Amino acid sequence: MNSQIHNLLNKWVSRIIDGDHLRDALASGKILKIKLGIDPSGTVIHLGHMVPILKLKQFQELGHEIIIIIGDATGMIGDASDKDSERPMLIREQTHENGRIFIEKFSKVLDLTKTKIVYNSDWLDKVNFAWVGELAKHFSVAEMLDRDNFSKRYKSGVRISLQEFLYPLMQWYDSVALDCDVELGGTEQYFNLLAGRRLQEAYGQRKQDIMMFDLLVGSDGKKMSKTSPNTIAIDEAPQSMYQKLINIHDDLIVAYFELATDANLEEVEVVKKRLESGEHPNILKVELAQRVITMYHGKPYDVSDVSNIEKISLKNKKLLTGNRWIGLSDLLKDVWLYQTTGEVKNAVVWESVKIDGETMSDPYASVSIWSEWILIEIGKKVTKKAKRVFL
Repeated sequence: MNSQIHNLLNKWVSRIIDGDHLRDALASGKILKIKLGIDPSGTVIHLGHMVPILKLKQFQELGHEIIIIIGDATGMIGDASDKDSERPMLIREQTHENGRIFIEKFSKVLDLTKTKIVYNSDWLDKVNFAWVGELAKHFSVAEMLDRDNFSKRYKSGVRISLQEFLYPLMQWYDSVALDCDVELGGTEQYFNLLAGRRLQEAYGQRKQDIMMFDLLVGSDGKKMSKTSPNTIAIDEAPQSMYQKLINIHDDLIVAYFELATDANLEEVEVVKKRLESGEHPNILKVELAQRVITMYHGKPYDVSDVSNIEKISLKNKKLLTGNRWIGLSDLLKDVWLYQTTGEVKNAVVWESVKIDGETMSDPYASVSIWSEWILIEIGKKVTKKAKRVFL
């Protein structure tokens, strides 16, 4: 097996269903049809969303046919695979506009001239109620309720609409409509991916191979959420991406190199060995940040460019009461530079923390905030101007 196929089958990949078949198909030189379904329920694309897109890029570089399904029909209902409540319905125009924005952002990674974009309304808008019944007979109510999120909601008395049961039926039929060789998806899509294979078999098709990926957690180690500070969007300003990436937890460095960058497995292994040898994690975080920023902005972040100084308003309750002093730890956490006091302590020791040009040696020091603006510098990596808000 050549190195490209080895990386394709192993990097980012959590599990492959019918892996032996996929390995043989790739080695045969056959051009495979690879599909990924997109739920256009919003427009924020973060690093976690890009994991399967980066895998599509690998397939594309090997000459395979890439198909992205914009779920404009299914998106009007919304995927409940990882949700604990019903989702608000969208109108068709919203799903189309969101899909357009998604594709535009994916162009940072994919060659759109070699990517087929389809909308599942092309086949789902043509069906009737009898067709829905024909699909539904292949699955039981017990199987639906056995899904993790539905099971939790059912046991806790949280409403599950029948409409939510329709979403997976519609999504599963996408596999039949396109008859592809491989489908990609996150581990939270396990039930849907398997069900799609079952429908293909019922319709006389060969069951497509499945490639699944682990979820990339946020910078704080918790689930990446579009509304949380732990999310790193691919179109964020370089300074913002840099700040968040150099502040990820140390134990996430390897996972981020593997899941969020185009580094191959050999490069990821080198990162592991450097950490094991005692190299300071912050050195690797800087390399990680610059690699990710270059992927999505075309060049590294220039830490010396004063135009990149971020201006942010302080919101700490101690400040809003008119206090003119703040603890260094409170200040740095308030502007999202660090999550914990322990991280602040490490920064003071390792990073050369400066407030208004003064190097701080005590993480418990009080900082004067009599002036309207505070200049915060963390080594040569981050510079912020924080605005004092008086009430």
